[in-house]
Amino acid sequence: MKRSFALLLALVMVLSLAACGGAQGGSQSGDQGGQSQDSGQAAPITIKLPHCYSDGHPLTDTLENYFKTELESRSGGRLLVELYPNSTLATEEQIYEGLRNNTYEMGIVGTIFQDRIPSVATFQLPFLFTDFDQARTALYEKEYGQQLIGDVASLGFTVSGIVPDGFRVMTLNRKVESLADLKGLKLRMPNLEVMVNIGNCLGCAVTPMAMTEVFSALEQRVIDGQENPPSTIRTQGWYEIQDYLMVSNHVFTCLFLCVNSNFYNGLDSELQGILDDVIAETSAKIWDGAKEQAQEDLDFMSQEGGTEVYYPSDAFKQEMIDATASMYDDMYGRCPEVKDIVAAIREIQ
Repeated sequence: MKRSFALLLALVMVLSLAACGGAQGGSQSGDQGGQSQDSGQAAPITIKLPHCYSDGHPLTDTLENYFKTELESRSGGRLLVELYPNSTLATEEQIYEGLRNNTYEMGIVGTIFQDRIPSVATFQLPFLFTDFDQARTALYEKEYGQQLIGDVASLGFTVSGIVPDGFRVMTLNRKVESLADLKGLKLRMPNLEVMVNIGNCLGCAVTPMAMTEVFSALEQRVIDGQENPPSTIRTQGWYEIQDYLMVSNHVFTCLFLCVNSNFYNGLDSELQGILDDVIAETSAKIWDGAKEQAQEDLDFMSQEGGTEVYYPSDAFKQEMIDATASMYDDMYGRCPEVKDIVAAIREIQ
């Protein structure tokens, strides 16, 4: 009887240990380094990547057709990408905050973090860049862009790629051909200090508003016009309700491919290398097609959209350059270190 009791006790202990082992080895799919309960392999890591650009925009297409497919393929499915275009998950402000507080693994923003790193506003100084080739050399092939970004890592994320959104142009409900014509014109601009200052220097009645409100504001004549790169104007359909498009090229807009630092540091070295490579290649593809895409968008809006696309005269352009020149001194006063960078950029032929 004692022997039977001992055997029973041993059996109970074995079952108990097995149960404990099963609980400790359960699924950890919520952890980046977790193991699959069935296979023992690392669970896939999901990268949430929100941005504000609509379907059909070159950035959206490249992320979907290259970045996502390449990253998932090269990682063998260990990295999965969820793209959220057109502010469907978050506005630019929310993306910025989400990158900082670990809500999003990646995200795309503009110069919104100039509130914390003032030198970033240099990217949007008026008439800093003359053409795509100069911008590509300065911001992609050389390190001037990274120098202007400064200590962005202190915000909790890094900028792993600087890509072009393009030169900003104006759509208008009346033709403007001189600085005097811009006086009092109700122009929508993003709510960034440097952009608002440009509009004020040009004499416009600057009207900041969210991208989602622009179409109805143009349609109802709440505003007289807006300014954005051609790809955004085309994909948002604003050219359909604006009679004129002036290729002012007053600002060259860049976008930043950002990676949350905690997420990146939690990846093993192999996945970090794969992510770095695919971001670099994605950036190159966007730069490669930027100039041709901008011209294609302008041609489409002129030929198919019925919008009159025109360029300011040399005299008018010089008027705009002169009217905004004081903004450089203001920037140098706040960030003296950018003066040499600006000079180096302007020397690029």
